[in-house]
Amino acid sequence: MKTNHRSFLYVLVVAALVAAMTLTLSFALVGCKSDEDDLGTWDYTRDPSLTDFGTQVTLETSNLDTNFEETGRGYVTVQQHIDGDTVHFNSKSGKLLKVRFQGIDTPESTGKVEPWGKPASIYTKTKLKNADKIVLESDKEGQVTLDSTGSRYLAWVWYLPKGSSTWHNLNIEILADGLAVGKSTLTTRYGEVAVKAITDARSHHLNMHSSEKDPLYFYGETVDLTIKALVTNKQAYNGIKVRFEGVVAKKSGEGVYVQAFDQDTNQYYGVYVYGGYASLAPKFLVEGYRLSIAGTADNNETFGFQVSGLSFSLISPEKDDVKILEKNVEIVTTTITADDFTNPDIEDVLVEMHDITVTSVYTTKNEESSSKGAMTLTCKTQDGKTVKVRTVVLTLDGETVTEEYFKGKTISRIKGIIEYYEGEPQLKLFTTSDVEFKQ
Repeated sequence: MKTNHRSFLYVLVVAALVAAMTLTLSFALVGCKSDEDDLGTWDYTRDPSLTDFGTQVTLETSNLDTNFEETGRGYVTVQQHIDGDTVHFNSKSGKLLKVRFQGIDTPESTGKVEPWGKPASIYTKTKLKNADKIVLESDKEGQVTLDSTGSRYLAWVWYLPKGSSTWHNLNIEILADGLAVGKSTLTTRYGEVAVKAITDARSHHLNMHSSEKDPLYFYGETVDLTIKALVTNKQAYNGIKVRFEGVVAKKSGEGVYVQAFDQDTNQYYGVYVYGGYASLAPKFLVEGYRLSIAGTADNNETFGFQVSGLSFSLISPEKDDVKILEKNVEIVTTTITADDFTNPDIEDVLVEMHDITVTSVYTTKNEESSSKGAMTLTCKTQDGKTVKVRTVVLTLDGETVTEEYFKGKTISRIKGIIEYYEGEPQLKLFTTSDVEFKQ
């Protein structure tokens, strides 16, 4: 897609405004410092004259040194922050607990970005980072329950701020500061106080209940650009709605990897596009389709850089709906060597390598991990250089593929997507059909 001078200047202006906006935000969050990460910087001061609803309820502290998943109450530590109302914790037993906060619903900030979603996520992360202790509590005494997905525990989240002896109910505080709406709130354990917190936040026009715009959400027009311009300027476009064209190279989870060729550099650039659980997404996000895609760029520390918040229509598509431009387009695979692994521009691009030998295999065995059974292959190239291959959970003829499938073998050809894990590049393998062994 060509870019004329006017649109190019518009992109530069938008990027400059976003950078300036990020530098000039300043509201101080009472009780903890503002959090600076890839979500942006958001500082907020709660008026000290307002009612402290988070301490108007009391945590039963007589038996906290237990496993939440067994007793409905217990100490936990943070394993991973997801968004404003979802956090992954580790229980006392070491079990991974994926937790959805009871009685609240914050705006989205991961797969889909909504106004006030990023401030809500920063708020929750900051409160928990500045806590001496954290406790999960079920809504019904001694009885844990799961949310509608069946994979996340519902819980009240309590924290003890550093230097304090008073426990705070984080769910209620999020409501009280206008960063969530209620979700079946009144019928819950602390429903009466939680509803008062919602009413108070609305009456004082706090955050999402105010007429103010979310300072971390991009309200401007969709920016037209190439995939190359997007992925080589990730921070500049973080939180901005963008539109680009590309070919779907690989399906992965609820999204796809999309790539496009750049004439100036004579190479492909790629980006992961999250389709969410929209019913029409599978009809559009098909390998070999060339698409026009509009969505919000999100440089997220949990999920990496992606574009999300897509909309679809088969009957009367709007300007920013995903559109199918062409079907059955040839999917080009870029051939690389070990030296190319150091080139960050090949991230999220479909590549292939030749003649690598598997020297060791590690299998994820964590029962609580969604990647249980996935493998990491350490491989040597013909000239002795080391590369890593990471598989999804592979199956062949209905059986899960194990380490013996790869151990000690030389792969004549392998195809996958280049991703980064803990700062190191690896080739991600999605199917056994993308591997050929040397006979």
